Amino acid sequence: MVKFVTFGAVLLVARAALAAPSVPGQEPRASVNNVRFLLWTRSNPGAEEYHQLVTGNLNTLSRSPLNRDDPTVILIHGFAVKGDSGWCIKAKEELLRLGSYNVISVDWAKLAAAPWYPIAVASVPKVGAHAAEFLEWLASAGGLDVSQLVVAGHSLGAHIAGALANNLVSFSLPHITGMDPAGPEFRYKPASGRLDPSDAHFVQVIHTNGGGIMQSCVGLWDPLGHVDVYPNGGEHQPGCAVGGQDWTDLLQGGCSHGRSHDYWVESINGQSAFTAVPCQDWSTFQAGDCNSCGHGCLQMGFHVDQNLRGKYYLRTNTKSPYAQG
Repeated sequence: MVKFVTFGAVLLVARAALAAPSVPGQEPRASVNNVRFLLWTRSNPGAEEYHQLVTGNLNTLSRSPLNRDDPTVILIHGFAVKGDSGWCIKAKEELLRLGSYNVISVDWAKLAAAPWYPIAVASVPKVGAHAAEFLEWLASAGGLDVSQLVVAGHSLGAHIAGALANNLVSFSLPHITGMDPAGPEFRYKPASGRLDPSDAHFVQVIHTNGGGIMQSCVGLWDPLGHVDVYPNGGEHQPGCAVGGQDWTDLLQGGCSHGRSHDYWVESINGQSAFTAVPCQDWSTFQAGDCNSCGHGCLQMGFHVDQNLRGKYYLRTNTKSPYAQG
């Protein structure tokens, strides 16, 4: 029921072009000071065993289990989600099963609270700048190996990843994965105001619910990265529509929108690969005209080949495990 209300609120707000001012007294009283940076490692793997790091606070750093030589994955959730639950916890579990990682969740839940989507949108550049300041501090004070950084953001979190990148001074991000970057209020923004290929040395974008609200979609359709992957065409995912009616997608808790992070999490340790082929569009792929890997097939998700470029397509299963190999 919570998910239904959340995406129903998004639907209503977006249809109103997100232009109406909030009712005084109803806005969540939060600022970037409420953003938390939660660290998990193999020394503290439990969901509630996170260690909170505070920018500029050396005590939180010296007492932390951070290993500066390990690769670090930054997780950034989207609207009406929390950084200490849901897909972030699942991703943390899979990453720590894969190897020794620093997993840091950017928990901006108080600014991303439903139903105040306009406030969440307005917070994107602020949270990105705040997260950039945190990473700069972690690199300088903690000696973090920034060459092994991966930033993964879902929905509004994908655009926060872009804002984070734009605010870094001493280094650039090696890799961003944007999982179905949010569409409402970002569809017509310039590249500087959303995720784009210049934000990292390599940007992978997974499109699972791209299109307009009237099509029951809340993600951006256009290519935004060095590689853009469109599972099942990138608009609606199998198993997400009641009776095959795509308009019900958002009413299923934003099912297709959330499949982007489901696929990414599964790819970390999945036994089958999300093998995608280069193709100009979905109809050409469906016609069977893209059977060749051409300049290279792509493994969508965590283990993506960062040397590849272009648009890629694949099919997935209706239920987990989603990868077809």
